[in-house]
Amino acid sequence: MNSPWNFRWIPVRPIVFTSFLLAVWTSPLRATVDESHDYCMEAATPFVEQGFIVREDYWNGEVKSGQKLMISHQLFKGNEYAFWLGSASSGVQMDIKVFDEKGQPLSMDKKTQEHFMSVRVNPPKTGTYKIVFELKSKDSTESVLWALSYGYR
Repeated sequence: MNSPWNFRWIPVRPIVFTSFLLAVWTSPLRATVDESHDYCMEAATPFVEQGFIVREDYWNGEVKSGQKLMISHQLFKGNEYAFWLGSASSGVQMDIKVFDEKGQPLSMDKKTQEHFMSVRVNPPKTGTYKIVFELKSKDSTESVLWALSYGYR
């Protein structure tokens, strides 16, 4: 019988197909930096509703659990800033602190959820500030994927 479709069925042996399915279903799921940024954007949603403008640029990477990271960033007096730290890894404890040029911490409003945290700061003067953050996983030998975004109003 002639078929209008020009293909040929290839028989798949059940054992090969079953092995393939087992390999796919049992392989560990690995989080990505993009997923960490997605969590940052989830954290930013209520801030956007309050009039914050989210900057397109952001920082990301992979860090050993418990290692502190620091970013220097110019903040301007009169603006209110929010920083959002996200991680696609489960069970990660996060912390963010913002320091002025003299190393003094700014007062900030912090909120934490499962995969992200946010801080809100009002710099008392224009200058370069240090954003110091840390992520700790349950397993201290595990590295953690992270992303840090920010916005202002």
